[in-house]
Amino acid sequence: MSDGMKKFWSTAAMVAVALLWGGAFSAQSAGMRRLPPLIFTATRLFVAALALTAVAAVCGRARGRRAPSGGGDARKLLLVGGLWCGLVLAAACVTQQLSLRYISAGKCGFLAALYIVIVPLLGLGFGRRTTLMLWAAVALALAGSYLLCGGVSGVGRGELLVLACALLSAVYILIVDRYAPRCDCIRLSCIQFFVAAGAAAVGAAFLRERWSLDGMIGAAPFLLYCGLGSSALAFTLQIAAQRHLHPVTASLLMSLESIFAVLGGWLFLGEALQPRELAGCGAIFAAVVLAQLPAGSAKRG
Repeated sequence: MSDGMKKFWSTAAMVAVALLWGGAFSAQSAGMRRLPPLIFTATRLFVAALALTAVAAVCGRARGRRAPSGGGDARKLLLVGGLWCGLVLAAACVTQQLSLRYISAGKCGFLAALYIVIVPLLGLGFGRRTTLMLWAAVALALAGSYLLCGGVSGVGRGELLVLACALLSAVYILIVDRYAPRCDCIRLSCIQFFVAAGAAAVGAAFLRERWSLDGMIGAAPFLLYCGLGSSALAFTLQIAAQRHLHPVTASLLMSLESIFAVLGGWLFLGEALQPRELAGCGAIFAAVVLAQLPAGSAKRG
């Protein structure tokens, strides 16, 4: 296959990843009508862990041998990385799931996308220089959030939860950036999903959430979509596609997630945004795009 065709199919795959992620907001919102939020989160993460375990097994057979473990230090690094990634991932997933109790799927999708602006800001603490383009993105993000939330007085419990999710997602990306280059990515992801599922299950038990067989059956399509589609399948497609795309291009394509979140909420949940909220969405999307542009040229201090 030519390089041009590889880029074409990689681009199509990355758009599919954004579509799967964007649609997950509607699936999460609908699934929570059948199951409590933490039980839903724990179950979808467990489904993702099982699916990725199967992917890891298939990849191992495709190689014709098991991947070398690299010794005790490598195994320790893999376990520590999986533990930290899983705990932060669980916190991000739970806060996002809880936010959908109070705000629409589309609004949640756009506010959650602010993690793309937060990541380079947190990177300043690690000596990464930035440009005026990023500060312009921050200003646009703040303006968009103001419009989307209806001003400071409009910031309620749901908005605060999804903003916490965006911050946790940014921390998660930085943790992955630390461990992924030194670990087997598929194995690291398997561990993190099992840890995240366990942490969410502990939280559900602590809050005394109750589940029913009827609720689990009713939520099954949404659990499968979130577990298999937006987690396991999207993760695998992302890894495959990024091998043939520039990181900035990949990030811009993934930022379409917020657009698909609004479309999904409109199509499947009957949600609609007011003109002021749409203007806020536009400002946040512009901020997300601007935040990616310095990524290729920003230097480390």
